[in-house]
Formats: sequence, structure tokens, C-alpha cells
Amino acid sequence: MTSFSISRRRALVVAGLAAALATSALAETYPARPLTLIVPGPAGGTPDIVARQVGQQLRSALGQSVIVENRAGASGNIGVSAAARAAPDGYTLLMGFAQTMAMNPVVFKKLPYDPVADFVPIARLVEFELALTVPASVPATNMAELLAWLKAHADKSAFGSFGAGTPSQFAGEMFNRKAGLKMVHVPYKGSAPLVTDLIGGQVQLGFVVPQVAMPHVKNGTLRIIAVTGAHRDPSMPSVPTMKELGYENVVAGGWYGLFAPKGTPADVVARLDKAVAQAMKSPELTKFMAEQDLSPAYQGGRDFAAFQQSEIARWRAVAAQTNFKAEE
Repeated sequence: MTSFSISRRRALVVAGLAAALATSALAETYPARPLTLIVPGPAGGTPDIVARQVGQQLRSALGQSVIVENRAGASGNIGVSAAARAAPDGYTLLMGFAQTMAMNPVVFKKLPYDPVADFVPIARLVEFELALTVPASVPATNMAELLAWLKAHADKSAFGSFGAGTPSQFAGEMFNRKAGLKMVHVPYKGSAPLVTDLIGGQVQLGFVVPQVAMPHVKNGTLRIIAVTGAHRDPSMPSVPTMKELGYENVVAGGWYGLFAPKGTPADVVARLDKAVAQAMKSPELTKFMAEQDLSPAYQGGRDFAAFQQSEIARWRAVAAQTNFKAEE
């Protein structure tokens, strides 16, 4: 072996050791400055509110501020793309949710990011269900009455969702198919306009986030027939699940979780996961989740990654069953 080869090998070994030491040093000093948490939605929305609450608790766990940056638009694609392009150093994170990280690959033929290849899952935070909701103008208080009314008014029945390609639409499509209905789908840009038109009777039912519907349920302008969770909602225990009523495939809802750009050091991801686990145990966050009708659903990185893959596969199957056409 020549002296040149020996020198080159030594140089490679030294370089490898230096890289390992640098990674170790990063983990030991991380975080040394504030973190940015990108939310691919507008300020004031539920993901934004959750991000800010979680950020406050992460500040206590990490000793650094977490700055929430809203990047709304294009069904979340703008914000997620920005996070994918960020430096993989642990200082830019993403608040991902079911639509952006599991459903958009089904909804769009082309995405400016890959929710699996471009990201490292850190931890799942929360999950939520939807509520099959009808206006007071629909004279139904249970599923049997609702089905009878919908079939008697099949020519003028429509269901609304809080967006095309969202859990709200897919829940409606699955219900449509299972119940043998042919309701027209009317997509809205968010929950607020959907609820407004539900109250006004422009659509005859919708799958709505319970927290959004409850004020109107209390004043008598809306009624909740069933919920899409795997179990009954503790806040309304008398309301059955869709599964109980024979609609076992209409178990739909959403979730939020933290992601980092692919290439973020494993030690940094582990530190963040540990901080999230600590944050999720805080009394302040527990109280907030209960007030927002959100269910804590902490899941560490490896399990969260497997869950994300299963969600993508699940929504692909639902899209195929309901003949959903992907957007360009």
C-alpha cells in the first residue's frame, strides 16, 4: 500500500470522526437559538392555535422560543414545500396534518413535495373526529329518520365539506356510498362557510368538527346525528358513532403532528420527540385539548412514521372506492 493510500485513508477516518463529533456537539448544544414552526394554514385556524399552544410548552422543555410562521395556500402545499426546502438542522419544523401529510398525495396528481421522502416524523400530537351534522330544517333526530328523509328528497339533497379532498369530503363520500345515496358534494373553503350554509339549509348535511358545530347545536339551529370517531365522544355520550350504526368504514377524522426536513440529525429528532412527550403531559396543554375537543394522541417518531404510511394507504383505498378524481 502506498503512502498516498494510507494518508488518504487516514484523512477519510479523520473526516468521519469530525463529522460524528460535529453531530454530537450539535445535539449537546441544541437548540442554541429560537425555532421556527411552519403551519401550512392561516392564523387563527385550529392547526395554528394548536401550534402556538404546543410551542409554548416546547419553550419550557427546550429553553428556546418557538416562532410560529403561517404559510397558507394551495391546500397546505405552499407551507409544506417551504418546510421541505429548509435546512435540516432542527431549527425549522412543520406542523403537518392529515390532509397535507397523508391525503394530498391522493388528492393531487402532482405535489411539490413528498410527505414521506422529504420529512422525518418527530411525533404525533392530537387527533379529532367529525360529526354528521344536519340543520334544523331537516326533521331528523337519528340515523333512521335522516335516511328516510334523504331518500324522500333525493332530488334536492346535497352534503357539504370544509374542502375538496379533506376528511370531511371523504367521510361524506363513504356515507353516500354505504347508504345508497346520490347526494351532490358541495366543497367549501373552511368550516365557517360550511356551517353558515348548513344553518341556512343550502346543504342538507355535513361532516363538521364537533367544536365548530356545538354552539349552533346548543342554540337549536344544528343537530348532530353521529360522530366518526372509533369511540363515543365523552362530551356528548348519547351520540352514537357511525360504526355503531353500521357504517364501519366511515371512521374519519384528522390529526396533527410535528415533522422535520429529511436529513435532520437523529439525535436532534430524538431531543425534539422527548420534548414533545414532556409537553403533552403538561396540565396547561391537557386543559387546552379538552376545551378544543381534541384528543391527545402522542406517538413517537418510529410509530408515527408507520402510522403516516398506513394513513396514505388508507386514503388511497377510500379514493378508489369512491371514484375520487385527483386534481392536476
